[in-house]
Amino acid sequence: MKTSNIIVIIVVILIVALGWLFLQPKADKEAVPTVNSYEECVAAGYAVLESYPTQCQTPDGRTFTADVGNELEKTDLIQVSNPRPGQAISSPLEISGTARGTWYFEASFPIHLEDAAGNRLATSIAEAQSDWMTENFVPFRSTMSFTATSSGPFTLVLEKSNASGLPEHSDELRIPVIVSDGSNSTASRTSGGCVITGCSAQICASEDMASTCEFRPEYACYQSANARCARNSANQCAWVETAELKACLAQAQ
Repeated sequence: MKTSNIIVIIVVILIVALGWLFLQPKADKEAVPTVNSYEECVAAGYAVLESYPTQCQTPDGRTFTADVGNELEKTDLIQVSNPRPGQAISSPLEISGTARGTWYFEASFPIHLEDAAGNRLATSIAEAQSDWMTENFVPFRSTMSFTATSSGPFTLVLEKSNASGLPEHSDELRIPVIVSDGSNSTASRTSGGCVITGCSAQICASEDMASTCEFRPEYACYQSANARCARNSANQCAWVETAELKACLAQAQ
């Protein structure tokens, strides 16, 4: 065999070998994150779809949906503006929203916080802020103090007042929440009597307001610990236009 042919064969073998090595996964390639829940999907940095409840999709086509309790089933009976599903809460917890007059009895209804085993950790009473003798929505407020030894999961349960005690007249709204040190609670981000309200906690106003339950990317900006709801120079409640909020909103467009 001629020397030139041997050289050609060696070159071909080297090219094939290099190509094979190039196509193989690198040894130091990072392992693909294990994803079995919505929270793990978001933590892995995968795409969050514009929907309500929000959905996260993995590269292999699996979709995980955020847990919002039974909020969508009860939206025509009771709507909670604070806390929102999945929100970090701390004690004392300010609870607010609107409920139809039929949810109350004597202008109030009970609320409790329970752990994953169903144990009640705290209770409070929601009080109507206007005439409750109606079938329309009536705003309510309540303050709950609690002590939790872990970060959950926990569920805030808003019970329909049932003076009869009959099971067919009972109902409840269940909101999944987590416990934090309070740095991102809505109470810590408001001042001047303003409240963070709306179905996605996207509105800064002087009183609770109902809104449609939809998700837009910019809503996440208003749920950040840096988002502040306060009175402006015109003495109106509005989001404080900080550099961080402006940058977040610009990126969400």
